[in-house]
Amino acid sequence: MNSKPPLVSRRDVLRWGSAGALLTLGVCATGTVESSALVLEKHELMLPKWDADGFRVAVISDIHVNDPIAGARAQAAVQHALDEKPDLIVLPGDFVNFGWSYTIDGMIKSLEGLHDAKCPILATLGNHDYDSTNPDGIVEAMTKRTPVKMLRNESVEIEGVTVAGIDDALFNMQRPQIVGDIQNKSILVLFHEPDYVVDMPRNASLQISGHSHGGQLCLPFGYPLLHRPGARRYITGGYYPDANVPLYLTRGVGTVGLSIRTFCPPEVTILTLRSAA
Repeated sequence: MNSKPPLVSRRDVLRWGSAGALLTLGVCATGTVESSALVLEKHELMLPKWDADGFRVAVISDIHVNDPIAGARAQAAVQHALDEKPDLIVLPGDFVNFGWSYTIDGMIKSLEGLHDAKCPILATLGNHDYDSTNPDGIVEAMTKRTPVKMLRNESVEIEGVTVAGIDDALFNMQRPQIVGDIQNKSILVLFHEPDYVVDMPRNASLQISGHSHGGQLCLPFGYPLLHRPGARRYITGGYYPDANVPLYLTRGVGTVGLSIRTFCPPEVTILTLRSAA
């Protein structure tokens, strides 16, 4: 005799639905807390092509200041960087998602602390800055209202280090070939999307990128659930010495979409750059 499968009662459905809702709420609550649990990462990198031994760089990436919560998170990131007294502060892109005047005003307010910096501050644009439809407004506000110098396929000299800022690749604005013309052993490159390290001239000492948010939503042990164009090969944060040129990928400060991170806390990074020669 074939036995009939047990019937699922309405009470069972409600019980399971409630359990699923509670689990979802728990994940969202935990992820919301983690998205504001800013971590100060400190790393000493040994670079094969580097003369400026001991040069210290603070990295603040992907602040995505679209609301007051993100603004407060960015302000905290700036203060962490200032407290470390680096030789250079860099911001490799994705300042806002929307180019409205009040959004840009909020972004500028979140960066007010940079006026207290005792070192140069350099930045590049990211894909969301272009996608905001107002990248020129972002650049104008940064130039006139903050001490940040925006690099758009150009380079500057900082204490014997050449810093090249490459414009965004997803909007086809990048010109990495400018790095190949630089005559210096210590070349630091800011380039928002990490996967384009494959196009970087080999004389670059280190590329610093953001964009991936380290995956933003990760399983335990850091397995990323989100794979963004421009960050499909290099996703999780950290140092990749065996890339085409050495690459440091930061998890960044902000979020895209829901203000949630799981197993992937936001970071401000302090890199001490050493000569491996």
